[in-house]
Amino acid sequence: MKQTPYIVTLITLAAGIILTLPAVDAQQISSSRAYTGHETDLDANNFAGAYPSIIGTRLDDCQTCHRAGIEGTDTAQVYNGCGYCHLIPFPEKSYLTGVPKNFGNTLNAYGRAYNHAGRTKAALRAIENRDTDGDGYTNREEIADLRYPGDATSKPGQPLTPFLSIEWDSIISLPAHEQSLLINTNKQQFDDYVLFSGVKVKEVLDAAGADLERATGITVFAPDGYSQDFNLEEILYEFPRGTFYHVPDFDDPEQRFVTYPSPLPKGWKDREKIPDPLWLMIAHSREGEILRPAHYEADTGRLSGAGPYRMIAPQNRPGRPDRGSKSKRYKDRWDFDESLDHNAGKGVRGVCVIRINPVPEGYEEYDWRNGWSLVQDKKIVVYGHSVEE
Repeated sequence: MKQTPYIVTLITLAAGIILTLPAVDAQQISSSRAYTGHETDLDANNFAGAYPSIIGTRLDDCQTCHRAGIEGTDTAQVYNGCGYCHLIPFPEKSYLTGVPKNFGNTLNAYGRAYNHAGRTKAALRAIENRDTDGDGYTNREEIADLRYPGDATSKPGQPLTPFLSIEWDSIISLPAHEQSLLINTNKQQFDDYVLFSGVKVKEVLDAAGADLERATGITVFAPDGYSQDFNLEEILYEFPRGTFYHVPDFDDPEQRFVTYPSPLPKGWKDREKIPDPLWLMIAHSREGEILRPAHYEADTGRLSGAGPYRMIAPQNRPGRPDRGSKSKRYKDRWDFDESLDHNAGKGVRGVCVIRINPVPEGYEEYDWRNGWSLVQDKKIVVYGHSVEE
């Protein structure tokens, strides 16, 4: 089916700067590993047209020209270039510094050079003999070796960290695990008692052939670069059993704050242990329904959906549900309690990369900052300590 050419308008609209590029015919689209919605971007097509050998590779991606958030500022958790750009139309009120104010602020050294040279294929050729990131190699040398010309830590000849890519069929063929547990949120109104189906994290690491001896733990990444760390004890051993609390069904909808599976599993009794053994797990289904893939919402810029894989972290300190921190205080025993284990925050939606720490010295890290292509392909990449391709 023939697609209609359209105008690519950059997200700098929110900053008051409108940069409108020429229409791109869908038949002329080269490629892009960037998140769906940017695969028709004219700049990505210029790059692929100037350097066809990069199509489908690690350089066929937004982060070749765009930088991520700056660690150490108020945007410390926005490492991914996509999320950093999205702060322009969708600002986060809690971030006071380090937030990009326009399109140019989101570019790395290579992106800035390309922009100043005119944003054409000819511009790319004009800057290819420069060393824009100051690492001692020209842009042409870096691109030829599939290294990032705007990142000084990415250099030709430096070995890439070995990794294994585990596909959907392999994931669902691992020993199945189900567990019902409390997901206690921090800010949201509702806590959930819910059943997840999937596999234990240790089974995934075993499938990758990982040897955890002398490892310190893992870091689990979402497609937008959000991450959570877990220690070896959380990976290798069962969590404490959770306790079921039956909360009254308040008349006031605003006072309600717990959802339960329907029907309630047999044997569940108020203040008694939930029988399911709890593990750090990667879920692919919730209440029997396959998880909807993670994606950016066009009207909010926020991550929506949890699949195809979601990290589920049980409570280390089993406790009761409570209302969200933003909820009205009703002065009953169910108001927000900061001392409780709000384990929802340890979960990772759209799990796509697992790093086993530490990464061997001398290697360039796997590109965990942008995992959208992995979400689309329903893959999980495992890399780091003891992993061999």
